[in-house]
Amino acid sequence: MKHLLIISLLLSNLAFAGWFSFKKNGPDYETLQTGDIVFQDTGGPQGAAVEAATGSNFTHCGIVFEEEGTLYVLEAVQPVQTVTLKSFRKRSKVFHARRLKDPAPLTPAALKKGLAWGQKQIGKDYDLLFKWDNQTIYCSELVWKLYEEATGQKLCKPKTFRSYFLEKPAVRSVIEQRYGRVDNLPEKELVVAPSDLATSPLLIEVPTR
Repeated sequence: MKHLLIISLLLSNLAFAGWFSFKKNGPDYETLQTGDIVFQDTGGPQGAAVEAATGSNFTHCGIVFEEEGTLYVLEAVQPVQTVTLKSFRKRSKVFHARRLKDPAPLTPAALKKGLAWGQKQIGKDYDLLFKWDNQTIYCSELVWKLYEEATGQKLCKPKTFRSYFLEKPAVRSVIEQRYGRVDNLPEKELVVAPSDLATSPLLIEVPTR
């Protein structure tokens, strides 16, 4: 993939070299850097369902990385892909960025391992059923697993479907389209929502100006 030359990225930018000012809608962040997690509200039926189920307007997320002076986002859409941060933010109704409170676990070796794993996910189908396997993958699952792969840290404790507000009309509509009925949801399936990541005690908001 042209925009994810992970190994060369990490060899030339081992310590988050290359920081970028970024202005648009939402907070005026001082800098964004490799490893930051970005959140947005993408709208649409699924976005409305995720917002209703979680009580948060963070309905999508991805991981920032830098390559040859440009910031990109690795994200699980259809399919898993990379886009420029500029494009990612342009489509955002809401934009928010967080990073590890303690950056020590994100060593050069950890970055190399995690982003190499992320590279292998590119081209995979988006997981419409939100399963916790690696055959298909959804946005917050991608972020959670990449960080675990890179650092061994679990950014948050995975939940189950029953942890969310499933009776909301927007939620039921999407569930019925994909599962037939709410009762068909696999009760023990592990799930991580963007809002779960955003409220992780291991993360802090990227500093603002």
